[in-house]
Amino acid sequence: MLGYVDTAYGRRPRAEVVHELSRHRARYRADGAFLDRAAASDAEFGHYRRLATDARELGCGTLVLHHGTAPHPAYGGIADVLVTFEGGWDTYRGGPLPPWTGTGARVCHLVHGAPAGTDVAACARDRGAALHCAVPGTGAHPWGTLPYGLEPAPSSADG
Repeated sequence: MLGYVDTAYGRRPRAEVVHELSRHRARYRADGAFLDRAAASDAEFGHYRRLATDARELGCGTLVLHHGTAPHPAYGGIADVLVTFEGGWDTYRGGPLPPWTGTGARVCHLVHGAPAGTDVAACARDRGAALHCAVPGTGAHPWGTLPYGLEPAPSSADG
């Protein structure tokens, strides 16, 4: 289980981020961390290197940095997974993504507005992503929908 923390592109103080990670470990027994809105430039890399060290010292075995774009290659050395794309299906399928040139971390793409029956996995592989999540949702909160195949089965009460 990953504990979610918004890092505000490096503007959140380290102590606040670490406090939230500690709370996730204590309350939910999270054994990993998903650091959202991670900065992508080398200027903030030191901040994220320290956060990665803190997360590991807290017992986070998996560290995901969600940049939403290809970050500076150094980030690949401190995280297990880098989210290098988040956006709509039309944007995703419409053109090439910037190549990830770093090493170490696996690449993940998050795609919303994916039509039913679309082979997003093949598209993700073609774009260099080892991991992906695609949901049908659109609008202000597309992540409020489950990926295809994970929808709950209708209960007998549903008729």
